Amino acid sequence: MRRLLAISAAAAALAVYSGGASPGYTASATPGLSWTVEHSPFRLVYTNSGKQITAQLSGMGYRLADGTAHTLTALRSSTGGTYTVDTSEPGRSATVNVTRTDRGLRVSMSLQPATDVVQVSETLVGSTSEHFLGGGAHTMFIDLRGKTLLNKAVFVGASNFGKCNKNGAPTPFFISSAGYGIYPDTTAIGRLAFPNAAPDTHCNDAPAPCPVSFNQPDRIQLCFKTNRLDYEVYAGDPAAVTTSYFKRVGMPTLPPPRQFAMTKWRDKISSQAEVIEDMVELQKRGIPLDTIWIDNPWEQGPAGGRVTYACIGALTFDNQQFPDPAGMISQLRAGGVSLGTWVAPFLSKQSDGKPCVNDYPAGSFVQSDRTNVWDIDLTNPVARAHFEAKLEKLFRMGVNMVKGDRGEEHNFEQSTFAGGPGTLVHNTYPLLYAESVARMLQKVHGDDYAMLFRAGYDGMPKVLRGSWMADADMSFDGLRLTLRRGVNNSFTGHPVWGSDTGGYRRVADDSPSPSLFTRWAQLSAISPVFQVGGPGRNATPWVYDQATVDRFRRAAILHYELFPYLYRLAQQASVTGVPITRPMAFDHPHEEAAWQADQQLMIGEDLLAAPVTADRAEADGAAGRPTPVDVWLPAGKWIDLHNGNVAEGGRWLIRESTLDEFPLYLRAGGGIAFNQRDPNIWPTPWGLNDINPKDRTGWLISPDGGTSVTNHNGGKVETRRMGRFLEIRVSGSAKETQITIPGPAPILASIDGSHPVPRSSPEQLRAKATGWTTKDAPFGGTILKVPGNAKILLVMA
Repeated sequence: MRRLLAISAAAAALAVYSGGASPGYTASATPGLSWTVEHSPFRLVYTNSGKQITAQLSGMGYRLADGTAHTLTALRSSTGGTYTVDTSEPGRSATVNVTRTDRGLRVSMSLQPATDVVQVSETLVGSTSEHFLGGGAHTMFIDLRGKTLLNKAVFVGASNFGKCNKNGAPTPFFISSAGYGIYPDTTAIGRLAFPNAAPDTHCNDAPAPCPVSFNQPDRIQLCFKTNRLDYEVYAGDPAAVTTSYFKRVGMPTLPPPRQFAMTKWRDKISSQAEVIEDMVELQKRGIPLDTIWIDNPWEQGPAGGRVTYACIGALTFDNQQFPDPAGMISQLRAGGVSLGTWVAPFLSKQSDGKPCVNDYPAGSFVQSDRTNVWDIDLTNPVARAHFEAKLEKLFRMGVNMVKGDRGEEHNFEQSTFAGGPGTLVHNTYPLLYAESVARMLQKVHGDDYAMLFRAGYDGMPKVLRGSWMADADMSFDGLRLTLRRGVNNSFTGHPVWGSDTGGYRRVADDSPSPSLFTRWAQLSAISPVFQVGGPGRNATPWVYDQATVDRFRRAAILHYELFPYLYRLAQQASVTGVPITRPMAFDHPHEEAAWQADQQLMIGEDLLAAPVTADRAEADGAAGRPTPVDVWLPAGKWIDLHNGNVAEGGRWLIRESTLDEFPLYLRAGGGIAFNQRDPNIWPTPWGLNDINPKDRTGWLISPDGGTSVTNHNGGKVETRRMGRFLEIRVSGSAKETQITIPGPAPILASIDGSHPVPRSSPEQLRAKATGWTTKDAPFGGTILKVPGNAKILLVMA
């Protein structure tokens, strides 16, 4: 009898672990996301449609101020989804509450009493067969399996990129390839460790990070420096899980089109004449330009100080550097260019050896680990109002773009704010900073403003309009790390991101090299944000040889051509949270190759890019040789937009890429909104900075049929392929609509039931209301010129 009972108990325990019936309380018998509970030891098991997705490996834990660790032990009582649980510490109990939301399950653990509790932890079942995405804007990897993440917003300068596993825009949210996601809903500093996590000191972070165990293949560990734990469990594919996460933290904002337009800066501006020079030099070379921002230093320096020695936080133009800022802004506006400025959330105590003015009320600052500045306590309403008043005055001069720097350089973990302890405020500080800037920009400029911030935490996308992946080396290693950082950031940080084209930290006097600058510009072309500048030759791109300038211009124009597709994806992101750019594993989580392909990305569902980032590209470019690029193509056929070739997917291939091209593929059967500018088929040519014309739009459509694609203005193109016949229906598009179809030219073309329309040259087509022409690679094929509502029938070769 005893043996039968033991077998029965073992079978019941196995059933709980594998998602079967539980011997304890069952929350719901209905299909979908649910949970069961074991009584002793207390343990939650999370299921989706009856199948386990993850579970508590052992009880939740906590640590006291004296360093002793304790765990939750046995269930004492329960009412619905609320459980009173004993702990290993006499006199203390825990309340665990599990509730169902429209996002998933929410789990909350609090301790009674909470006195002296300084850390809480959770250990979930994990496996080395799983892969993981998430964690924010880290640079060193895409897959989190085997990794440890520091949940603390910490700036990592170029010299430490690839060395310190920290990032300035973290999140504890992650997605598993097993079909679930976890969001620890906390602002607390902490750490996460994934199955088989290797030891990681995060470059000797101080104070000591939350303790986790390394080389544990069966668990996911969460640890946070606070006295309670709240987390949410989501189920589904990465897109569904991401939507659930953004429902909790707030959907990303939809920026105005100008956020996607070209932005220019220099690391150091000596005078306002250089600002005007930037505009003149780019425009006369046919390079689009929307905004110039003036980087630090630009603010008023101390009395008697030298030019360019700024008192950060003054938020007024230095009268030596910029004797007529109003005139400068007017001159830029006359050229169709806006002005932005660099800002930071602190005040310099001195500059050039002389004291800076502090005009803030008493009690406005909080002490960080840096003693040379006054950090504004943005949890203090009086201090925050003073900061915002200074911003408003600046913006009323005509500044309508902000590069929000810093915010994560100072260690506030052991600080005390008006709003609470540094362990809880540190990660939210960048958000408070961004909120103040955005609030004043909107107050002054309505919707006509742009933003780029580098720091962040959960909830930042609902405030920010854009982010940039800052301070990478001017090297191909810096380019690789930046690509990973941007792709990681895009679905947990902000979908509208870009990077310093060419890099930030010089590795040689003439950095960045022509090859690196070109390859980085190609990444910027397919990124939502294209901005260029730095302390090297990228500050003045016109100093490069003509071929490099031409390639840079083509990259900038490609970015503008891609705008309607990028903006449509931004619209979708603002509603669903699903990012514009994605790591390959986001769309293909069950493909092992997708987890290895960390130097390529999907742009929406229909465009795949593999920027050229290998070190050998430096020597290849200098020698005029193509660089072989390893590209993984998902199953199906893919059209190479630079040469028109069709490649079969479901495999790796090597794509030879000259400096004039990079691997960029359209999914066969897919299509994107695409404002192609070459050849010019319109009587009125494209304006240099036309990014969102209301009366003209374009499309890039696979010849395979089966396409249904809508652009950001509501226009739609649908295609159907019947043997050699390709039918295209256009509805609600702009008055002037063009369509590019890669591949061989058709034999016959009919527009709106007309007799066959003969092919025209681009020059002939310019004078016609409708018709078609052809173009050689890149982005070659058939170019149709049609009205906004049309039916086209092509007989393909």
